[in-house]
Amino acid sequence: MSVLCYNKGCGQRFDPDKNSDDACTYHPGVPVFHDALKGWSCCKRRTTDFSDFLSIAGCTKGPHNQEKPSESVKPEVNDGKPKFNECITQAPKPLESIQRPRR
Repeated sequence: MSVLCYNKGCGQRFDPDKNSDDACTYHPGVPVFHDALKGWSCCKRRTTDFSDFLSIAGCTKGPHNQEKPSESVKPEVNDGKPKFNECITQAPKPLESIQRPRR
């Protein structure tokens, strides 16, 4: 039975019974996106094309990993609306108009 490797940059299927210590080539770092350049924090190679970024070969050897990473906590989205009912009242207009001096 083959299972999927969840190491970053690997994604191969492997047999857990034949998983040696150097079977997987992966990136232990995190993806880095700076200006137009894309790469990994663990190695120096950078590219401007996203397809090339996805095909950057791993820089570290180790065993395959069959444990799916936990999903990151997504921040709560604020729709910009206040969480209270806003009531706007307008002040009444004065009854008498103010007389301005003439020049």
